[in-house]
Amino acid sequence: MPMPLATRAPRGRGGPAPGSMRLWPTLSWSGDRRRPMRGIDVLGERLLGWAARSRRARLEWARAEAILDQARGHRDRGDAALDGAIHEARERVLINRFDPCAVDGAFAVAHEAIRRTIGLALYPEQVLGALAMSEGCCAELATGEGKTVTAILPAALDGWLGKGVHVITVNDYLAQRDAETCGPAYRRLGLRVASLKDSSPHAERRRSYDADITYAADKQVIFDFLRDRLITPLRPRLAGVLMDGLFGAAAADDARVRPDWGRLVVQRGLHSAIVDEADSVLIDEAVTPAIIAERDEHAHAAADHYRTAAALATQLTQGRHFTVDERMRLVRMTDEGRAWLAERAGGLPAFWAGPRRREELLTTALTARVIYTLGDDYIIQEGKVVIVDRSTGRVLPGRQWQLGLHQAVEAKEGLDVTEDRVTSSRISYQRFFQRYRRLSGMTGTAAEVRAELWRWYRLPVVRVPPHRPVIRVHAPQRIFDTQEAKFAAVAERVGGLHREGRPVLIGTRSVAASERLSVRLGEGGIPHEVLNATREAQEAAIVAKAGQERAVTVATNMAGRGTDILLDRRARELGGLVVVSTERHDESRVDRQLYGRSGRQGDPGRAETFVSLDDPLIRRHGLAPLVWLVRRSQGPLRGWAARALWWMAQHAAARRWAATRSAAAQTEDWTELSLHRHAR
Repeated sequence: MPMPLATRAPRGRGGPAPGSMRLWPTLSWSGDRRRPMRGIDVLGERLLGWAARSRRARLEWARAEAILDQARGHRDRGDAALDGAIHEARERVLINRFDPCAVDGAFAVAHEAIRRTIGLALYPEQVLGALAMSEGCCAELATGEGKTVTAILPAALDGWLGKGVHVITVNDYLAQRDAETCGPAYRRLGLRVASLKDSSPHAERRRSYDADITYAADKQVIFDFLRDRLITPLRPRLAGVLMDGLFGAAAADDARVRPDWGRLVVQRGLHSAIVDEADSVLIDEAVTPAIIAERDEHAHAAADHYRTAAALATQLTQGRHFTVDERMRLVRMTDEGRAWLAERAGGLPAFWAGPRRREELLTTALTARVIYTLGDDYIIQEGKVVIVDRSTGRVLPGRQWQLGLHQAVEAKEGLDVTEDRVTSSRISYQRFFQRYRRLSGMTGTAAEVRAELWRWYRLPVVRVPPHRPVIRVHAPQRIFDTQEAKFAAVAERVGGLHREGRPVLIGTRSVAASERLSVRLGEGGIPHEVLNATREAQEAAIVAKAGQERAVTVATNMAGRGTDILLDRRARELGGLVVVSTERHDESRVDRQLYGRSGRQGDPGRAETFVSLDDPLIRRHGLAPLVWLVRRSQGPLRGWAARALWWMAQHAAARRWAATRSAAAQTEDWTELSLHRHAR
């Protein structure tokens, strides 16, 4: 009988030294670096993406059913017999990872391991999603379809190769939860699983990356990569790697680099990644690059200048001294504003004598004052400015705006101004994930960004239908002239639903909107919970209870994403969860994600949308003639005009976000090309 994989010796005993495990990847694979595309190349990329998606659009139902039939054949086997089947499946995968028969056999034994350890039997749709991911695609599986367990199949497949698989999600809580949930199945398959969190010390991080399967938030993996890169030679040489592997760190003789750098890095290469909530991680998070910065010793006096600029900004008048482009989020000073600043500069320190320098500083202060608002763009936690992603409503701890904007916001809020910092290492999300040899993903909302997923990551999107038909009811959109009237109607509607006993989930665009609505609900005596995407573990626990009778939960649109809302018996009898959206998002996929919280796995549910003509989306991207028509028309004409208005506004906003992400990626690409390959 073959030795069960669950008892095989840990890596490193009788194998390569631990340092070598991390040294070898630096010599081999650095990812495909594609030059930024221009002209006809862009059209060619789109055609390639369309062809790849079309080729994979035909779902292999017969193959999925055959895998399930094969899995049923393992059901009556004893533990020893199953261990033998697992060992045989692993050996076939090691011989040829891309052999369809080897993949099918691996999925069959993994299916049985999941059933025995976790108590879940996968549906054909989940097997289809796993097949798509095993072939390097992004599987779109609806909310509640069991993506967490589905990922075990492709993760185990690559995990058996022994090079490490990173299962990446949006926060530390979900990473730890998923690792604990799926751990028994992985261990039954002879794989070691670990998870990372912010508080993980250096030694624990090394052990976590040594595991076959590592669950981690995207920020953990990308910043560990940057920290490793800071202590790694720009051009590690084969001779040094061999000497380190044979004789240890003492053999190194390069005085410019610590001789034990191979034992300081925590990662052992970027071989395979499965990205959960792929649109959030690969698209929404990709607006700004990941940066490690160090203190600038020459920036100690800058704080006073930011405070001075913040004070001056309060004295200027919009339309007279400066203009604001809300759609592009830009501030421009007028000639009168420049003359006013030149007059005031005479009484300021010499730093303000330069016309261009003082105008840039004051423009940044004005941008912080009129464009970046508390509760929409940032929140204040423990006396520090914490950025909120406008695209998702999630907070981004540890991130800072660049070019002095972060300091300008701190000065505006009267907080301690952080010193300007010098970039030590940086990388865009696009460039980082391109470095993986194998990349796949899963999410409930990928179709709207399928072109970007292909362009930047070569990820074709495969849409998998839900296991049970969706019976969620969508009510007609309700339109109001002002936000005040809209929120009053939302509070009244939620009060009525609460009295009926229906559970209600209210989605808001921003932290400020959620707090505003909470005040109204409190005035109406409606008990409720508020989630602002600031507490990962608590928000998941609260969202999990949002399907109980009479529960009312107010949340930013992305809060609690990754946690299923389960209905209790009484809530199901009353018609299920009612999702109330208080405004349309810039990108329709976020609206779809919110609606998907209701009606999961064939449950009853209802979705209602309340919007107003002074919502941020319409103010920035609404077509003025259509806004005028909606305000003054009635009946079917008003409904048609409103649908056209919001459709056009969302498409304009989505195009702008896509352009922003493209510009960020291209800037990083050109920067890296200008520095050649060997740069931090």
